[in-house]
Amino acid sequence: MFERYNEKARRTIFFARYEAAQFGSAEISTEHLMLGLLREDKRLYRLCPNFDHESLRDEIVAQISKLPSTSTLVDLPLSNHSKRVLKYAADEADRLAHRHIGTEHLLLGLLDQENCLAAKLLVQRGARVDDIRLRVAATQLPEQRLKPGVDESHFHRRTYAAPDTVEIHGFRWNADYIRDAVTRCREVNWHWQKSSWTPRDVVIHRKTGKVSFDLSLAETTKDFDLVKGGWRRDHCVICHWELHESKDDPEHGTGHTNGVQWICNECHGKFLERDDFFQSNFSDIT
Repeated sequence: MFERYNEKARRTIFFARYEAAQFGSAEISTEHLMLGLLREDKRLYRLCPNFDHESLRDEIVAQISKLPSTSTLVDLPLSNHSKRVLKYAADEADRLAHRHIGTEHLLLGLLDQENCLAAKLLVQRGARVDDIRLRVAATQLPEQRLKPGVDESHFHRRTYAAPDTVEIHGFRWNADYIRDAVTRCREVNWHWQKSSWTPRDVVIHRKTGKVSFDLSLAETTKDFDLVKGGWRRDHCVICHWELHESKDDPEHGTGHTNGVQWICNECHGKFLERDDFFQSNFSDIT
């Protein structure tokens, strides 16, 4: 299961197992994974500027039930949420065309599991998955990326059969991942209209904080509050480029929309205006 994990990622799982035992837990939860990350990687602040190991650890510990510790020899399973985090971490590595899974991918996996305690605490400290993903893409060492000719036969995922990458907004992305995202966009014959991005009204459930674009909920039930302009950003459904209101930055302030989803200008120009992008030998697929 952990063949692709580098040494730091494997130690993170080991420390998560240790933390679960210390708290007397019957399984390794996402909170234990976060505590394992805090033990192993003291430089997570490079991905999240407002990251403070001690305060985050203290807050997590304060919210975990404390039971008598168990032996570290007892085998503890991953919780279902933790299993999803590991899957998301692998997806993040695939998306960025990275051969190995590291602590940075585990951090992204935790943020992708947005309803878990660790993700909520990270978001409160200013962590945003799209920003961190771009930092990971920008700082990854070249030898850590997939290279043609490297023997990857022990990796079973399809993305490693053809390790091509494509550049979007200056970052290299796994071409198979982008190809699949473009295919999903073409599954329905949407009309994509270029438009300036503006905030949207939403309704928010008073108890759960969950968001909906169905504004009629605020009129038919007292459980929802209408928030004018409450939706302040969207992301490209292909490359996750952030779109927000901006008169001075057309790269972030404009895109193409079908009325619900958004595609950034670069992805629209490359993949939707060109029917043959992936069939042609374009120089930016390497």
